[in-house]
Amino acid sequence: MDKGILYGVGVGPGDPELMTMKALKVIKDCDVIALPVAGTADKKQITAYQIAEKAYPEIDKKMILFLSMPMIKDKEVLRQVHTEGAEQVCRKLDKGENVAFLTLGDVSIYSTFLYIQKLVEASGYETRVIPGVPSFCAAAAVLKTGLGEM
Repeated sequence: MDKGILYGVGVGPGDPELMTMKALKVIKDCDVIALPVAGTADKKQITAYQIAEKAYPEIDKKMILFLSMPMIKDKEVLRQVHTEGAEQVCRKLDKGENVAFLTLGDVSIYSTFLYIQKLVEASGYETRVIPGVPSFCAAAAVLKTGLGEM
């Protein structure tokens, strides 16, 4: 059996219409939706999930994998939490299931996905990153201003 692929999927800044077509396709195609949680494991309380659900209501039928990601600064505890999260993902990948890890905005900007991605890749699995619209670009669009000129 082939191993699954871990996708980091940026769902954008909040407006479901700002999700990319590629993000939506990956979410539809993946078997498992991974959600980072700092507290309660209620998908309806997770902003990234709420955004994706507005764009794709059928996400509610997907298997959800809650990954504990506390908002703390203790590096040793975080290292342990990230390792545990990566192990949970790898168990799904070993079953041949593709996993979409949802993040707000863009995956490369302050995303908890990056910590999991490094560990999963180091364990020999394939990962892919699906960028999203970051909040500062969405804000610039609303304000009709550029972020860099000349």
